Amino acid sequence: MATRESLPLNSFKLNNDDRVSPFKVAVLVFVREYCTARLAQLGMSPHSHYNSIPPFSPQQCKDFCLLSLELIQCYDVTWEDFEIILEPGHYNLNATIVSEFIQSLQQIVKDGASGLLDLGESLEKLLMEPAKGKPMIRRDSVLGIFIRKMVLQLDRMTFEGTVELSNNLTTYLDKSKQSDDPLEMVQVSRKQAELLVSQQLTMLQRNESLAHSPVNLQKIIDRILHENKDFAEANFLAHLNEMRCQDFGQAQKRLHQSYEQGTISVEGLIHTKIEENLMNNKTFRHASLNMAFLYASFGHHELAVTALRETVALSGEAADHVCLQESLAWFCHLEQNPEMRLKMMERLVTKSSESNLHYLASLGLAMWTQDCALTGVDPTRIFEYLHTNDVANCQHSLTDMTLTCLALRAAIWNFYGYPRNALQVSQLLLTLHTGDPTKGNIYYNNEHMHMAICNIALHLSREGRYADAESITKFAASQYAFQQHSQMWKMTDLHVTFYRTLWLGQWDKAELIVSQLAVFDRAESQAKKAHLMLCKGDTSQGKFVLNALEEKLSNTKESSNHRMPNPGWKMGQKLRLQVQCLMLRAVLLSARQNFVEALLQISQASDICTKHHMSLELALVGMQSAEIQLLMNFTANALDLVRKHLNIIYTHGSLFEQGAATYLLARCLLAESGAKKCDPGELKSKKAEIFPLLTRAKKIFNQIEAFHHVKDVVFLEALLYNHLGYEKERNTRAMLFKQLDELYPLKTSNNIQIFISL
Repeated sequence: MATRESLPLNSFKLNNDDRVSPFKVAVLVFVREYCTARLAQLGMSPHSHYNSIPPFSPQQCKDFCLLSLELIQCYDVTWEDFEIILEPGHYNLNATIVSEFIQSLQQIVKDGASGLLDLGESLEKLLMEPAKGKPMIRRDSVLGIFIRKMVLQLDRMTFEGTVELSNNLTTYLDKSKQSDDPLEMVQVSRKQAELLVSQQLTMLQRNESLAHSPVNLQKIIDRILHENKDFAEANFLAHLNEMRCQDFGQAQKRLHQSYEQGTISVEGLIHTKIEENLMNNKTFRHASLNMAFLYASFGHHELAVTALRETVALSGEAADHVCLQESLAWFCHLEQNPEMRLKMMERLVTKSSESNLHYLASLGLAMWTQDCALTGVDPTRIFEYLHTNDVANCQHSLTDMTLTCLALRAAIWNFYGYPRNALQVSQLLLTLHTGDPTKGNIYYNNEHMHMAICNIALHLSREGRYADAESITKFAASQYAFQQHSQMWKMTDLHVTFYRTLWLGQWDKAELIVSQLAVFDRAESQAKKAHLMLCKGDTSQGKFVLNALEEKLSNTKESSNHRMPNPGWKMGQKLRLQVQCLMLRAVLLSARQNFVEALLQISQASDICTKHHMSLELALVGMQSAEIQLLMNFTANALDLVRKHLNIIYTHGSLFEQGAATYLLARCLLAESGAKKCDPGELKSKKAEIFPLLTRAKKIFNQIEAFHHVKDVVFLEALLYNHLGYEKERNTRAMLFKQLDELYPLKTSNNIQIFISL
């Protein structure tokens, strides 16, 4: 569930933030070289090597100002990162100035302590020497204040301190002398630390890929806390960083440390004793709420409920309605009873709207919509709820909830069996302008974007475009490698690879993928393993796996999963797996000639799909029923079922489903003509209707690399040509079948088509 974590409350103590570091010396030298070049262009500097530089363009002046501001505000960076910043492409800087800047730094290192003293004198001249009646740098400007602070610190330094700074500068510039820790020479002032923590918190919420890696971020946080031991926000950032790494113990420890230090508000206001008690109470209830979030994230539901009850008690004492509603949202997330959860969500939406808590109201409505969809509410009402939520999100500029609702809309379309509609919503989600100028213009790239990318990869695999799907998953891997929801692209990649190997008949590789998938989702892996066993013709092992899957589904409650951290095919997973389990059970019974019991399983699957409006699943169940009835020689019923569900499969089904449905239609038409005992003349007249279907099915199976199914189509074509007396065409198909059988031998296979949604 997407919630806004409450920051711990902390006291802000002013300390000496103006220590001179090697990085700051480099910044001062860079500013001096730029100003010297400007003075040379104005004819007020004796440095003749700058006279050949063309006048700076307005863009170059602007880039220098922006770069200077960034260097002053940011924490110390390594020399490698500094060189990257100065490279062309980041800022429009003059190459001569960059070269002179590096030479000047090397000269200061060579001169030692005297070079640092000369640097201070040259900087003071920039604040005094006039340029057209004005100083080059105003003393009261941001850059002027920074220079004055640094010059003052250089003047106050002892000789030993100056020598130590010179040695540190030598180590800073010499890559061969640097230690394994690239941040050893980095210093972070209190103001820089506050800016860093704020930026990293925003990136973790909006675009985690832009944040530092967990290892580097932890090193920076440790250095911040080493110099600012009472900085609670840094501990809270460390808590979120540990959650990225799924380290429960360290995350809990960091959370305790962050709230142990929170005694005064974030704004740094000093309160009276009464206000201080209230503020401490707020700290405690926010700490308890974050503990509930921590427990829930790691699956400790009972502990999470206990923490939420403590939050409710503390919030009730302080009449904190915001914290109460946030607690109610988490209660809704953790509640297992569907009826009680719907009542709680209704209250959440009502109370949050009355209290103008628009974010929580929108979140509650999204949760309500998802639960209603899973309980079988009419789809028209579901999309009416989504439309209402979209309007509210636009009115109150809730960008993150807009993305959440779009992700939910895509998941619902997939659940109802309209993956092409889900694809359109996913593309819309990826093309939205989500940058906020007030927050660094950082675009959202969170789990909802990840879900949209996975939906596109799944759609490409359904169309047989495996190379494109693989490139999409590789892109997702590069974007979300270190994020908490990184398992999404891994599961998507396994899902795509499994069906590709299944169509190719590579049983060993498919079994390996099933075992890898079990690490992420046991039920999903069991369903795919049962599908694999039945394709191989191993009915005994398939029955064993199906029994285990049915037992697991009967003991597993449907997860609310309102955060939607999975692709669209994961919403309503229990219902989808129940339908697949019933269909696979029907295939197993049909293989053992128990057709009556198989149709009872199909009837149960059809009831589930009808109740929950799962149109594509319902069409596939109908096709499976037609397959069984065709084996029972109920040709007319089978043909009616195929024609009834053919349109939805052609419109929203995968290529494999389309090919299987086309092949089944051709078989039904052929069986119908055989049942009517048509003479050769009438049978030839049906050629115009049957052979194009077989050709289309063969083309589809070739496109998705399902060559074993191509063999089935070619075999049927050969039999049909032989029956019609076309020897040349029969021999051509027989030769093609032999070639395919040599290339793709298959020892055991089930002779019953399996219609499973991808």
